[in-house]
Amino acid sequence: MDWTEKTWIVATCGRGCADVLKAELRALGYAPQDVSATSVGLEGDLRDAMRLNLWLRSANRVLFEVAGFEIDSADDLYEAVRSLPWEDWLRRDVPFHVHGVAQHETIRDPRFAVLRCKDAVADRFVEATGARPDSTAAAEGAACIALYWKDRDARIFLDTSGAPLSHRGYRWRGWVAPLRETLAASIVLATEWAKDPAEAFIGPMCGSGTLAIEAAWIAQNRAPGLAREDYAFLHLAGADVGAWRELQAEARAKFISAPRAWIAASDVDPQAIACARENAGRAGVENLIRFHTCDFRDTPLPKPPALILMNPEYGERMGLEDRLVPLYEGIGAYLKAKCQGMRAAVFTGNLALGRKIGLHPRRRTAMWNGDIECRLLEFDLYAGTRDTRLLRKHGEAAPDPGAGADGG
Repeated sequence: MDWTEKTWIVATCGRGCADVLKAELRALGYAPQDVSATSVGLEGDLRDAMRLNLWLRSANRVLFEVAGFEIDSADDLYEAVRSLPWEDWLRRDVPFHVHGVAQHETIRDPRFAVLRCKDAVADRFVEATGARPDSTAAAEGAACIALYWKDRDARIFLDTSGAPLSHRGYRWRGWVAPLRETLAASIVLATEWAKDPAEAFIGPMCGSGTLAIEAAWIAQNRAPGLAREDYAFLHLAGADVGAWRELQAEARAKFISAPRAWIAASDVDPQAIACARENAGRAGVENLIRFHTCDFRDTPLPKPPALILMNPEYGERMGLEDRLVPLYEGIGAYLKAKCQGMRAAVFTGNLALGRKIGLHPRRRTAMWNGDIECRLLEFDLYAGTRDTRLLRKHGEAAPDPGAGADGG
């Protein structure tokens, strides 16, 4: 395989995260040319694909296109895939894995299309080499192939990632309804935190700590792919391991071990904090995050500038909506009473509950957490602006409107 030959690369992402991914690609020096709801396309070679696997925080996979064709049936798919030189791309001693999607009137179950694709790869390999390669249901340790077929348009990719890029390697213990790592990074990047090195990051209700950990890695300029050893591109024929080691060395040289960022996370549940500490330890950032076991209202705060980023419960996955109304009203009261002069962002999958915060967001960004449509609500908390009725409802004294923020 010619690792320097340029082709079409597609970086996939969660729905609603494409703008974040596009900004990441531009920051890395690439020119995104095709943006959809769940992907961004660009031109590049396999070394570029390796670099993207190493550096992208919001992407789920990096796909390297090897063929595209028009087909009308599963038999057409089989013949088209069998015509490709798989013996040049795959190794005899490494299993291969096929995954994909198929939306065509002749296909009732996408798994059938994936099976036909797998059969075509194996049959071509036998025809060319005399040996039948092993196939596997797991992406780890395998060369990976991705099929995307819609109507008559079918595209075949080498999936250079293998396991999704959300598998950072640090989260062995999850908490209740944890955010996927790539979504957490997308949320932090969407707030544009870290543009100002002096801006602190505060994560109340931190759960397993994913938002704070991803923020710490951003502050360190740490390539998220450094924490992972297995990528599907390493299992391709002629894999340029030397180029991969060079990219890793370049990333390590850009790493900031002790950033200036002030990062804190809190949760009322001691077990959640224990879980977050463990995850932060495996991520190598436990010494960068100040962990507090307390109610979110009691989270110690620095002086502004600071970003308060919360991902509270939102009912659909964790409980009944009605019991969460006081929580969201309490968030609004807390932000108004203690966070003046700062910025705040709340990620929620329940728009009705989001309105209970009682603040007008300066920006609403739609993102999907799995199949749940969510909003990232961002607020500017100006000093001197407080709703005294909301504060009294939650038993807090209404302070002097001209008083400064409680810097904690």
